[in-house]
Amino acid sequence: TPPGIWYLLAVVPTALAALLTAAIIETPFPSQDLAALEWITGWEAPGLSGFFILVGWLTGFNAGLIYGAVGLPALLLVRQQKTAVVFAVVGAVVAAASFLGDFTLGELVARAKPFGADGVSSYPSGHVFGGTVFFGFLALLPFHHRLQPKFSAPVVFVLGLLVVTVGPSRIYEGDHWPSDVGAAYLLAAALLMVLVPMYRRFLQTGSVLGFT
Repeated sequence: TPPGIWYLLAVVPTALAALLTAAIIETPFPSQDLAALEWITGWEAPGLSGFFILVGWLTGFNAGLIYGAVGLPALLLVRQQKTAVVFAVVGAVVAAASFLGDFTLGELVARAKPFGADGVSSYPSGHVFGGTVFFGFLALLPFHHRLQPKFSAPVVFVLGLLVVTVGPSRIYEGDHWPSDVGAAYLLAAALLMVLVPMYRRFLQTGSVLGFT
């Protein structure tokens, strides 16, 4: 697929996120948000709370530091320099984008967390955004490198499970409104549509946008 197609597709989730942001600014606590929050926080299943806590930790900032501290040296040890560079860049982009989101959209919307302290920005969920971009990107790698299904299927399943459940976990724990999570998923999808073609170009040419 030509890179231009990916970049063009990124406009769709970006536009949807912009529309959602405008709607939340106009109505900070829509009835749909309240209804969805009550529904998800009311879920009852054995072990569900513990599972969501685990998902929250695995997709959180502290776990990301561990992934970097372990993953980068391991990749360099097996002489996967390009992959190590990509790993570091994606992690840095995720951290920077999450930080900027908190101080741009977070300040613009200025909505408190459902059960959190006033003044703590809730929109969008940086946790969901970061986890979706990082694990979503990793989940795409087996397809790009055409790994055998018997090896790639379990990996993709686990990574996909983390992406799918990180959003509900933040709502269930009362840390974010459903629209916070929805905006994070949309923004993460847009960024992934930019990162994927850039990754392919880097592997093919050793450069991205003309920079080696």
